[in-house]
Amino acid sequence: MFSKITSLRDKIFIAIVVLNLLFMTFMAAFNFYRDGLRMRILKKQELVQTENKVKETYRYILKENHGNSNFSDEKIRGTISNKIFELANVNNVAITLYDLQGKIITSSRPQKENLSSAFLQKLLKTKSIVKEQETATPKSSILYSSWSYLNYQNKPIAIISTETTANKSSWYYHFKILVKQHFLAIIFLLILSGYAAWYISKGITKKIATISKTLQKTNVEYLETPIEYSDRDEIKPLVDSYNIMLEKLQEQTSILARTEREEAWRDMARQIAHEINNPLTPLKLSVQNFQRKYNPEDENNEEKVRNLTQVVVNQIDIISSITKAFSDFAKMPVNNDSLIDVVKTVKYAVDIFPDHIIEFSTNAEEIYYKIDNIYLTRVITNVVKNGIQAIHHQDKKVKVEIENLQDCFLIKIQDNGSGISEENKDKVFEKKFTTKSTGMGLGLFMVKKIIEDYEGKIWFESIEDEGTTFFIEFLKKY
Repeated sequence: MFSKITSLRDKIFIAIVVLNLLFMTFMAAFNFYRDGLRMRILKKQELVQTENKVKETYRYILKENHGNSNFSDEKIRGTISNKIFELANVNNVAITLYDLQGKIITSSRPQKENLSSAFLQKLLKTKSIVKEQETATPKSSILYSSWSYLNYQNKPIAIISTETTANKSSWYYHFKILVKQHFLAIIFLLILSGYAAWYISKGITKKIATISKTLQKTNVEYLETPIEYSDRDEIKPLVDSYNIMLEKLQEQTSILARTEREEAWRDMARQIAHEINNPLTPLKLSVQNFQRKYNPEDENNEEKVRNLTQVVVNQIDIISSITKAFSDFAKMPVNNDSLIDVVKTVKYAVDIFPDHIIEFSTNAEEIYYKIDNIYLTRVITNVVKNGIQAIHHQDKKVKVEIENLQDCFLIKIQDNGSGISEENKDKVFEKKFTTKSTGMGLGLFMVKKIIEDYEGKIWFESIEDEGTTFFIEFLKKY
């Protein structure tokens, strides 16, 4: 049963309560055993005291009847036998008299046996024997028996035995009275121990829960909050270790972020240099070729200058587009999230494209989501523009559909272009990948980054010569 309990607080609470119950049960059993043992000892002591009183009474009777004169053993036995029933009734015990050979002289209780020689030898050594044994009739009773010598004028004249019984149920009765007397105290202790167990378990698990919440809030990008813990207990070393680890992780994160920034700028510089170098090479070759073939007397110089100028302008336009693309990438606006109507924003984003190309549909009039309006517009515009550019025939169609589901909403952008080849499918979202002669390969890379920043997903399905469908999914959190 204990293994099925998953809560640490419940385990601690139940463990403490069970231990308290076991302790109380043990104490009750111990007290019951101790009281029973004490009552047995007291019963034996009472029996011995009663036997001594009987012997004193017999000595007094003998002295009154015979004085210090000599008399026969037969006469003494007769004197003490006459008083046996009277003394047994007065002292509430059974009395049996034996001669020194162990034969019964008389008894207040019938069916007594003679003493064995082995018993007589033991009695001769110990001078007194006290025994206890459970009886078959009546049930739950204990018989206490005592044997010792009856002396008169400093010599043994007989062996006297006294017997009494004690009912074991009296111990149970005594114990029940004890429980009743302390019932309120026991209930109070149980309630107190239960509350203490609950308070202790709650205190321990509360500390662990606090640490757990702090750990759940820990973000690799924002390692700013160490755990504050003032108690000096077993949890303190765990908290200290976490705070030390957090400090080291902050240092490593800072170093890693700086390294990544430096690497990103180096990569950006290499990319810019490579892209700018591409149009500069034909530009340089064109100028050198014009310089080498230039003839002042050539009648076609004006045409040649015009052609050279056109080449230079075209290459400068390419360089300008390159610098603008990188500038746009570097100037990503700061997030300005707000609760916007996704349907309305997507509709406005596709309205800038020709109506005969765009087909817009939705199964919901409104879908509200917390996101930057500019970012979402940029995502839709970029994917739709790529879809249009991928269509190389006259009947261009791009379908934009918003589907409102139970836990998320889905934006589908489908074109009827040439599709994406198998070899390029794994490269679509890479930073430098493009299939256009003037593209920088930054569009879909930025789209994917924006969507993932909002914990969304983007993927596509494409069939060559039939078209491509992009899927953008956002979970409903707001």
